[in-house]
Amino acid sequence: WLNYQSNERVLWGEVQGSGKDPYRTQIDLQNTAFKCSCPSRKFPCKHGLGLLFLVARRNGDIPQLTTEPSWVSEWINKRSEKAEAKIQPSVSEEQDSEKTDKQAKDKEKRQNDRLLKVEAGIAELDLWLRDMVRGGLLALPEKGGAYFEKMAARMVDAQATGFASLVKEFTKINYYKGDSWQPQALEIAAKIHLQIEAFRNLDQLPPLVQEEVKSRVGWNVQQKELLENKEAETIDDEWVVIGRRTTQEDDIVLQRNWLYGSNSKRFALVLNFAYKTAAIETPLVPGNTSKARLVFYPSHSPFRALIKHHLESKSFLPTSLEGVANWQHSQLEYTRAIAQNPWADDVPQLVEHLQITKHQTHWYLQDTTGAVMRIHDSFEEAIIWKLLAFTAGQPTPLFLLRQSASVWPLGIVQNFSYQLL
Repeated sequence: WLNYQSNERVLWGEVQGSGKDPYRTQIDLQNTAFKCSCPSRKFPCKHGLGLLFLVARRNGDIPQLTTEPSWVSEWINKRSEKAEAKIQPSVSEEQDSEKTDKQAKDKEKRQNDRLLKVEAGIAELDLWLRDMVRGGLLALPEKGGAYFEKMAARMVDAQATGFASLVKEFTKINYYKGDSWQPQALEIAAKIHLQIEAFRNLDQLPPLVQEEVKSRVGWNVQQKELLENKEAETIDDEWVVIGRRTTQEDDIVLQRNWLYGSNSKRFALVLNFAYKTAAIETPLVPGNTSKARLVFYPSHSPFRALIKHHLESKSFLPTSLEGVANWQHSQLEYTRAIAQNPWADDVPQLVEHLQITKHQTHWYLQDTTGAVMRIHDSFEEAIIWKLLAFTAGQPTPLFLLRQSASVWPLGIVQNFSYQLL
């Protein structure tokens, strides 16, 4: 590297490549993004990653400059302006009452049209579910994946993507591994039925429960609307990014980020989406602590959130964290969470003094009382060995995702550090 500097918002450097002029590399430190003048089609390119590795190897000890070069400030200022424009309406929009009225009417019309589509789709799904249950769950293994994929596609057409995701859960069951699939199938069927009945009786539910039901159906509040909502719940905290999971379905990439507020003791879920191979820009770094303000989607049990302001990211925990003592207390918390929101899939928890153990072919986490919870069958065994290496087989606090009959470990809390698995 010919030179490299940084300040609180951007990192930049120049590196000599194969050409006459050096490549100029820039990294947005507030909302992670890369830019480089090299001809590489990879994103981020090797120069961007190399600059990050260089800074990490030096533990952040690099020259600090308040004033950036023009080629850096021009790029970072444009990014900042675009970020602000996404959440601030223009003056002309606020003053133009006619345009506002038209937008409101168009929005109401779109909502009514969508409601009709969703209701028609739900009626068809209800009939499909009743026929399936009437035929007996033991017949499910013979139906094949196409049976469920067809109904899931119908739900997408009806703009009820939440129902589509639930129906697709049937295709993820291993129907040929003993009888363990039967309670899984029954649980999915029960969730679909409960969601159908909740949506049909939407007007009779409390306002915040209505918002949760609509969200589960796939009828979400727009990000801009949420960020502008002065009544939305916001929390300023030092949020530990306790886990991340990225999945792809068709052409859409979904990134889930689970956070824990070190002061508020609140959990949060931040979702990011991308199309195919497009990069996901987020200031959240798994395993780090982000000082940020989150705004929560309306719900009777607020969990999903957006980042409204992000100030900085740290590689250490700001304070010691305490979780529930054992699996008995974990079960009580899990029961309360499900009672409040029966559609909750993965309930994040911090459980103290867990020790990994194996019985026959299955891995478990054992607490100080000897009680155990089974680690999810699809959890990679290589990561289990990594967990054993970090803990040396000793009891340690773990962040995890709690499900009805299994858990998914996320990371280890050790003193003032968090080790992501």
